[in-house]
Amino acid sequence: MIWRWRFSWVWAAVILAGCAGDGPGVNSDGASLTPPTRALAPSTAGDLAVAARALAAGRPGLARSHLARVLLARPDDPRARLVAAEVLLAQGAARAAASAFDALAGAPEVAARADQGAGLALIALGDRPAALRRLRQAVAADATLWRAWNGLGYYHDTQGAWGLAADRYGRALALKPEAAVVHNNLGYSLLLQRRFAEARLAFRRALALDGTLAAARENLRLAYAWQGRYGDALAGAARPDEARALNNVGFVALMRGDLERASAFFLRAMERDPRYNEAASRNLAYLKGLRGADPAPAP
Repeated sequence: MIWRWRFSWVWAAVILAGCAGDGPGVNSDGASLTPPTRALAPSTAGDLAVAARALAAGRPGLARSHLARVLLARPDDPRARLVAAEVLLAQGAARAAASAFDALAGAPEVAARADQGAGLALIALGDRPAALRRLRQAVAADATLWRAWNGLGYYHDTQGAWGLAADRYGRALALKPEAAVVHNNLGYSLLLQRRFAEARLAFRRALALDGTLAAARENLRLAYAWQGRYGDALAGAARPDEARALNNVGFVALMRGDLERASAFFLRAMERDPRYNEAASRNLAYLKGLRGADPAPAP
């Protein structure tokens, strides 16, 4: 079903983007970190720089291997521990990441970024009130943390506070205009408000910035589908993504009351990929139930 798929992608967009900086002494938002009392040895600093770059490139496993040497030499270094916590977050270990970020609360040079990371981890864990508190703390201490603003935008979306969400996404984009994930999340906010044409523009902007961002590509399909433009919604969909696209577009057609088209999309999804037999068959069963309750649904 669309909702489960949608949330899984949005969490990825919120949490994974921009987790590391570009070199030693640079945090996830491009600001210089205050060095610890004792400087890292050159070789250790080099490993930390490589770890940060690997994480920024979406290679948390490589980042972790370089961090191991840093933490062996300096287990209490807050910069290394911050990147290690970001690695946990990037690998989906949200609970362990939240604990790692919490342990950095007493390190003033990384405390704001630790609040940011903890807030994003708490979003992934479903603890929205706690996430809101930590993200607010983060931007209060450092208003340049664009990932925290992005997380706040997502939080306000979940509350239906569209104006606040738009403001927070706007703040994130003012700091990081090339952040494709923020454009994607803004687009989904517009999609929830049924502002489909504006949503499509946001998704297209996200894809122009990052053509590999699958969330934006699938969300763009949904925006077209909600306007009844099913051909545009399915354009370019090919195995192994075709069945998922058919199932999701079918679900939108179902929500629009376009039952015949929905049925056809679900059947095609089942034909294209047996893995979608269960999901599509459940949707078909629901559709048949609707027909039984109302033989002549409104278009």
